[in-house]
This record gives sequence, C-alpha cells and structure tokens, in this order.
Amino acid sequence: MSSSEPDRSASRRSLLRKAAVTGGAAVAATAVTAVNATPAVAAPGDPVALGLPNSGGTTTVTSTAPGGAATLAVKNSTGATVELKRGTSTTPTLPGSLWSTRNGLGVSGATGSSGTLSRYDVLTTANATMLVPVPPTRILDTRNAAGRARLLEGAGRVDAQGRVVADSFLVVHLAGIAEYADGMLGNITVANTEKGGFATVFGRGDLPNASTINWWSAGQLLSNGVITQLGDYQTANGDYYPDVVAIYVQKSATAVILDVTGLLVWHPDSAVINGTRSTARMSLAAESGSTEVRAREIKANAERDGREVRAGA
Repeated sequence: MSSSEPDRSASRRSLLRKAAVTGGAAVAATAVTAVNATPAVAAPGDPVALGLPNSGGTTTVTSTAPGGAATLAVKNSTGATVELKRGTSTTPTLPGSLWSTRNGLGVSGATGSSGTLSRYDVLTTANATMLVPVPPTRILDTRNAAGRARLLEGAGRVDAQGRVVADSFLVVHLAGIAEYADGMLGNITVANTEKGGFATVFGRGDLPNASTINWWSAGQLLSNGVITQLGDYQTANGDYYPDVVAIYVQKSATAVILDVTGLLVWHPDSAVINGTRSTARMSLAAESGSTEVRAREIKANAERDGREVRAGA
C-alpha cells in the first residue's frame, strides 16, 4: 500500500483482524470490493487479503488448535473447495509442493543428495487403472451351447465335441460384467486337445506373436492364468460392445474355457458385476447423483486409451 492511503489501510487491517483472517487463525470469507482493490501486504503475522495479490512471498499459516484440530479448514457447499490453476512451469522449487498437471496432481519429494527435487504424479482415477476383484465368472466354455452364449465371433468354428478347430479366432463379450474396463485377469483352460498346439488371448491390436497357453499332445487338460487388455467390437449388424477379449487357437483343435476373476478399471464403477455392493460405487453415486452421470464419467475415462465411446452403449 502507498503512504497516501493511511485511513484506508488502517480500516482494512481492522476489518481483516475482526474477520480473523490471519496467520495462525482460521480462514473466514472476505468480500473483495472496489474499496479494497489495492494489493495488501501479508508479512508474517499480518492479515491475508483473500482474492488479492499479497506481497511478502510465501504465506505460512500456523496454529495451536487443541484436540488435534486442523490448522486450516476450507469448506464450500456449492462448488470446489480448492482449485489449483495450471501454470507455465511444472518444475517444483520446494519439497512438498503441489501443482496441477495434465495427469491430475503433481507433488515434489524431499531434496535428494544431488540437490534436486523429485517430481511425482499422484496416481488417481485420472491417470491410473486399479484392480477390482469380481466373483469368478465363466465367460466361455465351448463344450456346451450355454457356454458359447457370449461369442460374437467364432461360434461356427466349434466341432461336435465342443472343440474349437485349428486356426480359429474367437471374440467374447463381457456385457454385464465390465463397462469400459481397461483389462481383465482370469484363467484359461484347454481340454480334450487334438494334438500339440497353443492359444493366444488378447484384447486390442494385431494378433501378438506370443502364446498364453501351450499343450503338447492329444487328450490334455491344462490351465493357465491370464492378464490381458480389453477392447471393443462391432458386429456385422452394427451392435457395439465396448468390452471384449479375443482368443486365437492355432495348430490344434481344443475345447476352450475362459474365466474372469478381476478387472483393471479406471474406476470401480466399471466393474458393473459388483453392482451396489461396492462401497466405492455407492460413494460415487452419492457424489455424482445419478447413474447417467456415473456412466459419463466411466466413458470419459475410456476415451483416454483410444477406445470408441458411444452414447447409450
């Protein structure tokens, strides 16, 4: 403040002290009007003017609040409590710094031996998947018609013994289990093998040059764990499935059984098989207000991995 405004300065400092907006006290809302639009000084121990530039560098708030009470409590019943604006620099200068990043929230660690700060991205539903266990669910069993109900492609490649013939491509949907999930964990089993061969489970892109399960003679019963991505698929009739997994059987006929036991998702709500039994799902329901809102959030997350997201899918 300039020395030409002594009355205004004294008046403002008095009002701010009455509002208890000081270092070492709780923060109360202070209206910013044309009368107090001049930047204020916020030296240690002085009041902080909300909504205005404050000179003096970093403002430190301390307290001796009893009973383990928080030093600073910020509440907003009608909107965001705290908003971090993205700046031009994303390089931290002090340990313990927080800032907004493209991935969500950045945080700096303690100064290392080299004198530089470590920078991290906080892992949240904005930038990372999580594993959600689901009830073990059989999504494919080629040995019977009921077990083939989820096949979108390859049903005509099953022989009378329920074996998938060699050089066959299967596509299985996970409707009612997952909604825009990123991947799945489960178990694949082959039974009544014709001769030696192998199969590959995958979710996106071209057929991988890798195997998920191998067998070496006729009449074998073998199983193996599987972790794979999920992809999307559109049938010839135009029906769209956002969550599918593919199986390619090579060189030998075999019955194929596939069970899912967990999902990799951006948010627990994508594990729709868990329904309202999931506490995380109920929590999100309370925060977002409706099934439609939750569905939009799930689909928005799915768009990040390049999967097509369709209204009403």
